[in-house]
Amino acid sequence: MTPSILYYSKALAPWKESLTSLLSRVPDKFSWQGIDALQDTPVSSLIILHESDLNTEDVPYMAARKVLILLDRWDFSQALKWIAQGVNDSAAFDDLTRIAAWVVSENARASWHNNNPSQQENILQTLLDAIPVPIFYKDEFHVYRGCNQTFSDFIGIPKDKIVNHSVYDIAPKELADVYYQADQALLASGGTQVYEAAVKNAKGELFEIEFNKAVFFKENGDKGGQVGAMLDITERNRLMRQLDQASRTDPLTGVGNRREFNLAVSIVLQKAQQMHHSSSLLTIDIDHFKSINDRFGHSGGDEALKFLVECIERSIPPDARVFRIGGEEFYVLLPHHELADAKQAAERVRQYIPDQMVTLKGQPVQMTVSIGVIQLASESLLEESFKRVDQALYEAKMTGRNRVCLAYYDE
Repeated sequence: MTPSILYYSKALAPWKESLTSLLSRVPDKFSWQGIDALQDTPVSSLIILHESDLNTEDVPYMAARKVLILLDRWDFSQALKWIAQGVNDSAAFDDLTRIAAWVVSENARASWHNNNPSQQENILQTLLDAIPVPIFYKDEFHVYRGCNQTFSDFIGIPKDKIVNHSVYDIAPKELADVYYQADQALLASGGTQVYEAAVKNAKGELFEIEFNKAVFFKENGDKGGQVGAMLDITERNRLMRQLDQASRTDPLTGVGNRREFNLAVSIVLQKAQQMHHSSSLLTIDIDHFKSINDRFGHSGGDEALKFLVECIERSIPPDARVFRIGGEEFYVLLPHHELADAKQAAERVRQYIPDQMVTLKGQPVQMTVSIGVIQLASESLLEESFKRVDQALYEAKMTGRNRVCLAYYDE
């Protein structure tokens, strides 16, 4: 006869020999294995655990195992408290005969358990398996008590490794924490719940899932657990992210557009405030761009704009970003730059661009730019900053082009 394994916590060690003596009176054979945490034990195993050895991390695993909790002072109210948390039973720490009787009883019950489902259960499982959406249900202790074949196939785990297991037994801890917290919130509210979370299958593939769950109730009105359906929204979310990115990107040059700039400058200014440093902005406009369009057409103008962006990106600091605001006007956002530093960055751009030639319809074309520079103030003053840097750009245009002008705030 293969011995049944009894898992026990360290507080029980002094009583192990006496319990072994008591258990020797029955035909069943037992072996002992010490544990440090419930997650080290298999599902449905027999576990004797002193309350002092129980950690917070053990609680989600209790209901998926047969746990006898040992109390220094046993009373009925304490026993009910522990049963409500998912333990199988409780006993006084020094009541060895009660502990031994529980071991024999639970071991026998395991061998008597009828694993053949009823005809009604078979019909219900057949109906669930016919649904092409992953479905599961858990009891009030967050232990899986059933699922359909689609759920099993989706996460890549056989049903017998899901049913009677806790979420911590089948999912990585970082994801199980998310599911467990959501389960607790749903059971507390007693209603329905919809949320998105990642799911990792047995192959390690990560999916984005929309969970739709609801609490179900027992005949006496108590909460019995929850049932849920999973919708794979990975592809939908990917397309939404692509659409969102496209809505924030200039299709011609590939840099961010005004919408992207508005988001980026808000983040930069918030970080600047937190870190107590300055950020600046360049506004860049191509000199005599209309003449390029007139000579080479709009396709030539488009090539010139793309070439200009490449030149700007090659000549600005690594942490700077370029945005096309409209037509031939561009912004360059400079984190960690005070006005003097931003002026130097602007001069590098201005001097670099005329040295680069773009070929349009077989002809080399030289471009120059005018640049306005401002050190950004708070986010609440952004509109004033834009107004003043535009005035600086206008000044650069009116005073001969191909130059950098600085913008200041009123004292």
